[in-house]
Amino acid sequence: MARVAAVFDIDGTLVTFNFDVQGTRVAIIEELTNRGFDTTGLGMTTPTQTMVDTARMQVESGKVRAEFDEVRAKLFSILDASEMESSRTISVFPGTRETLDYLSSKSVRLGVLTNSGRRAAAEVLRRAGLEGCFEFVLCREDVAMMKPRPDGLVRAISILGMPRDRIFYVGDSRYDIIAAKQAGLRVVAVTTGKYNETRLKEEGADYVISSISELPGLLGV
Repeated sequence: MARVAAVFDIDGTLVTFNFDVQGTRVAIIEELTNRGFDTTGLGMTTPTQTMVDTARMQVESGKVRAEFDEVRAKLFSILDASEMESSRTISVFPGTRETLDYLSSKSVRLGVLTNSGRRAAAEVLRRAGLEGCFEFVLCREDVAMMKPRPDGLVRAISILGMPRDRIFYVGDSRYDIIAAKQAGLRVVAVTTGKYNETRLKEEGADYVISSISELPGLLGV
């Protein structure tokens, strides 16, 4: 059998933690508003990347006089603070470490792509006992744009150096599905996040499983 690879999201896929999504988005919108950005249309369902894109476009158009890199760094610091706070509450889904160890033993290449920052991702994986399970961990600092943009998965494909049809992205959300589809990868969606099987299929997941423990069978290993 040809070698395969699995790239994983973290929250909702490998572990769960109480990240204050709404509180963080409120803080980001307030920060942008206070800096003079037009935040009309930004709300509680707006992807973080869209908020960052909004700031970039207004800086590049001259609508707001600011250094975009400094603005983005501030927004990322807001995310970092919330993520580090949430990392204290993580819970690992049953069978996760055992499944990753088994896949590794069968020469499945394993990686991570997350929208989390590097500090939080490292802390979550440490607390979960999943350090050392992955060939690479890509975080928001490592990519030009976060999910649902495909940039991170395009980089993962480059690192792996494998055909796209041998790489699977494993996630739990519509952002994971959108990013994977745009990158040309098949998506394995798990129902351990906020979406049920019906919704994940509607969003375009190629496969839906109820637990990471089902992944070896799906991959044929």
